[in-house]
This record gives sequence, C-alpha cells and structure tokens, in this order.
Amino acid sequence: MIKINIDLFYYMLFGLVILYLAVGIWAARSVRTLENYFLAHKNLGIIKLTFVIIASQLGGGIILGTAYQAYFIGFWSLLYTIGLCCGFLILGCGIASRMQSLNIATTAEIFETHYKSRPLRMLAASLSILSLWGILVAQMVTSKALFSGLAISDPYIFLSCWLFIIVYTMIGGLQSVVLVDLFQIFFIITVFVFASKMLIPAKLSFYLTPEKLAYVQHRLFKTNINLYSVLSALCIPMLFSLISQDVGQKFFAAKSKTTATISAFLAAIFLMILACFPLYFGILARLKAINIAHGNPFVLVLAKICPEWMFIVIICAIFAAIMSTASSLLCAINSNIVQDFRQYLNLEHNKLFTTKAIAFFVGISALIASFFASDDILYILEQSYRISVICLFVPIFVAYFNKPANSIPGWLSVIFGLFAYNILNFTAIESWTKDIGSLLFSLLGFIIGYIISRYQKKE
Repeated sequence: MIKINIDLFYYMLFGLVILYLAVGIWAARSVRTLENYFLAHKNLGIIKLTFVIIASQLGGGIILGTAYQAYFIGFWSLLYTIGLCCGFLILGCGIASRMQSLNIATTAEIFETHYKSRPLRMLAASLSILSLWGILVAQMVTSKALFSGLAISDPYIFLSCWLFIIVYTMIGGLQSVVLVDLFQIFFIITVFVFASKMLIPAKLSFYLTPEKLAYVQHRLFKTNINLYSVLSALCIPMLFSLISQDVGQKFFAAKSKTTATISAFLAAIFLMILACFPLYFGILARLKAINIAHGNPFVLVLAKICPEWMFIVIICAIFAAIMSTASSLLCAINSNIVQDFRQYLNLEHNKLFTTKAIAFFVGISALIASFFASDDILYILEQSYRISVICLFVPIFVAYFNKPANSIPGWLSVIFGLFAYNILNFTAIESWTKDIGSLLFSLLGFIIGYIISRYQKKE
C-alpha cells in the first residue's frame, strides 16, 4: 500500500467534488424541460461534444485497466482503446451525423421508430440499462480499489465522494455533465502532460535501456494471443461505441451533423494519445519488477518517481476521469428509464423532480452494488459490454442505413442474441468464440426475421 499525506489528498479531492456540485447547481438553472435535461438543449458544439465524449470514455477502464494489462502483455493492452477509437472513426464516417438527424433521445427508441414495436423498445432499453449499470458499478469498484491502494479504508470517504457525484449529475442532467467534463478533461490533460514533461525525459534513459527495450519487444511479439482473440478484443468496444446509449446521447445532443462528424474523429485521435500514458507506466512497472499485488501499476510507478504533491494531484486527476465516466453513465441510464418507460411513470406533474429522483436511486443502487461486486473490474466491464453488443448491435446498426421495417427482424435478432449470450457465456469455450458466435446468431435471427417479413408482404 502507498502512504500519502491523507489530509492534503482529502482537501484536494473534496475541493474537486464540491466544485463539481456547484457547477451542477449552476447548470440546473437553465434546465426547464426533459429535452434540456437529457440533451443539453441540443446545442453541443465541436469543442464541447469532443471533450464530453473523451471524458466519458477516459475512465477507470482506459487509465487503470490499460496500465494493468500492459504489465502482463505490453502493447497488446491497447487493443481495447484501439477498438474504441475504430468505433469513433466509423461513427465519423456517417453514423454520427445520422444519429444527430434521427431526432430521438435514446438508441432504444430506434426499435419503436424503425421496427414499430414499443415492447421491443422497452426490451432493448432494459438490456441497455443493465449493460450501462454494470459499467457504472465497475467505475465505483475501480475507485474503491484506488482508495484501498492508498491505504484509505474509511467507507465514509468513498460514500461521500460518490454521493456528491450522484447529486451533481442528478441536479443538472447532461448539461451539468458537459460543463463538469469540460473542466475535468482540461484538468486531466494538463496534469498528464505536465507530469510527462517533468518525469519521462529525466527517467527515459535510465528505465528504457537497450536491453529493456529488447525485453519489451519480446513481450510485444512473443505472446500467446491469437488472431481471433485480437479481433474479439477489438470488436466488442468498437461495436459497443456504435450502439451505446452513453455515446449516442452525446451525438443526439450535437448542434449539427458536421459537429457530430468532426467530434467523432477528434475523440478517436485524443483517446488514442491519452491511452499511451497508462501504457507507458504499465510497461515501466514490469521492467522495474514492481509488485502490483496491492495496487495498480500506473499508481505504483508514479508513487515511486513523483514528488508527493504531484502524486496526489495525479491521483485526483485519475479520480476525476472515473467521475466523468460515471456521471455520463448515470445520465444515460436515467435517459433510458425516463424516455423509454415514460408510459409507466407518472410524469404528468413534476417531470423534472421525478426524473431527478430516478437518477438518484439509480446511483444509490449502483453504489450499494459496488460493495458486493467482484473485484475483477475487467470481468464486470466485459460482461456489461457483451450483453448490449450481442443483443442490440445488429438491429440498431441496420436501422441506421435501412428503411423502417416491421418488428419481426428486430425481435428475432434480439431474442437469438440473448439466447446465444446465455448459452455460450457459461460454457468453457474461448471468449472470442462466444462473442463471434453470439453475434452471428443474432445476425441469423435478423435474416430469418427479414425473410419472414418479406414473405408476409407478398401474401
């Protein structure tokens, strides 16, 4: 465990969350309708949209997850980020602009507007909620592990921080998320760049000798990772970015098609650059033979080479990144619940109050679950991503480019995908087989449904 000046850390951390709460309260002043709350007035320009996308994706998975995997598999740890960036590049090639023009608030809404089925929309929304909620829990588990690595065992500190995050997201919706993310991404990039300029040049010749570079090369090219595993690791985050409510909500709120397109490309570039920081420190930890039994490689390396004050600032930046992702997820889940299940909610009076109350209870439920969830963050993330991708990718992606259809292809695609997920997920076969097999099964369901619908038309 790492010992730090706890008082200084507390002052800085709670200074951040209180600042964010103040921003949330300020943002809430301009929120009068549900569209304002969930889509930030549909007025996100290129800078705002790009930064809020980056901030929502740059969470515990990319920063701490990449560093952890880099410790074991070197440059292969970038597969997740590469897949995610490929997804945003594809979004920039027409899908993002299509999202902006659909005039919808959730990706699940596609199942009603395109496939003409409200029950199917609610099923899709339920799967989306389950997926995003799991990722939200993973962010909280990540922060708990971060606190534990700093020898902070007081649960009230953990609870207090997350209550602030839940409250500021609840108060202002996407508008507060956007404003907070603008500050957070500026803070994170500034800290990372400043730390790199101070630390890397001075340490580079010492840590990365020719012999050690040869070792890194060996780690890069002499692994047991096969082509199919690589494809699976790339495909899941890539496909998830194309259909996720968390991502879609940002593009639905874009000012124009051009804004959505440019922001998608810029987000891909910046995310790839930022992922190199944890990669570097993860490999560095392995080269220095640092024991990671009680901490993350990224954190442990920084603790050894940073002055204490700088280390605390960097830890706060990491926590800020986790907060950004979590607040975005909470806003997306709330959007799915309120927009897709509106007919079952009493929204005739006090729409915003009810919506905010739902956001609060969703956040609290995830917070409670984080105390019982597995410590294997990557496992939680993988399972959460898979259920959305396998069940929803095919019908949503087809809907982006095809004319409205009846409900049969959508229903069969989701049902076949859900069946395959439940059957293959608990078998002993490799993960890439589960992913590709389940996706193909969902595609098969869609094709069968399409054939049936065409036959019905002829009759």
